[in-house]
Amino acid sequence: MKIRFEIDSGLAEDEIVIKCRSMDDDTLALGKRISDAACQNMQLKVLKDGREYYLELGNILFLETMDTSLAVHTAKEMFTTKEKLYALEEILPGYFMRVSKSTIVNIHKIRSIKKNITGASDIEFAGSSKSAYASRNYIKLLLDRLDEKRLKKNE
Repeated sequence: MKIRFEIDSGLAEDEIVIKCRSMDDDTLALGKRISDAACQNMQLKVLKDGREYYLELGNILFLETMDTSLAVHTAKEMFTTKEKLYALEEILPGYFMRVSKSTIVNIHKIRSIKKNITGASDIEFAGSSKSAYASRNYIKLLLDRLDEKRLKKNE
């Protein structure tokens, strides 16, 4: 694989083009990783105690609807945002995933998942005592996404 940079000061925004002989899983995964890395330092405006904060997306563990607001959880704090969960689901990078009707998680922050006999699963996050729940309708997709991240032997 070759990597080449071209400088074009006339571009309105940076652009990355992947040229490949064929579209395979590795190429798709590379594109996804590049896209996720580009979004890592993006921020979400949140509120707490009458103040506005700007959280880097990589610091967010999960988002969940609570009554009439949307809670944004980091390892140690909870903020709120005026955004709607469905709207954020559309614009958040690929490492965020809906796991229930009311929750989106950052899959990079998941430490463990404990399956429950009722079908709901408890998600624990690295560096935090906080947890979220994945409903049985979403758990298989979540486990598949996490499996994509695992180290695998070449076959």
